Amino acid sequence: MRVAMTNEERFIVSCREVGEADVRDKLSAGRFSERKAIWASSWLEKLESAKSDATKDEERTSRLESSRNANLNFTYAIPAIFIVLLLIGITVFLKLR
Repeated sequence: MRVAMTNEERFIVSCREVGEADVRDKLSAGRFSERKAIWASSWLEKLESAKSDATKDEERTSRLESSRNANLNFTYAIPAIFIVLLLIGITVFLKLR
């Protein structure tokens, strides 16, 4: 005998299928309706509470490292753009002279 699932249960199953990261991305982007956002938040809270402290620390460290890498890339991009603009400016100046 098959038991019918509620809308919330079906939604949670779909969340499990796509994974925690995808659900977090969609939730932060506001891609869920109000009701589904509540269900997703609740599901994510249950996942968090089930994780050990070591797992939480590992995830936090991983997010910090990726944030540092993004900042480092940004740090190199600004001077590179400045140098390119400077070279373009010098080239235009020399051609107009």
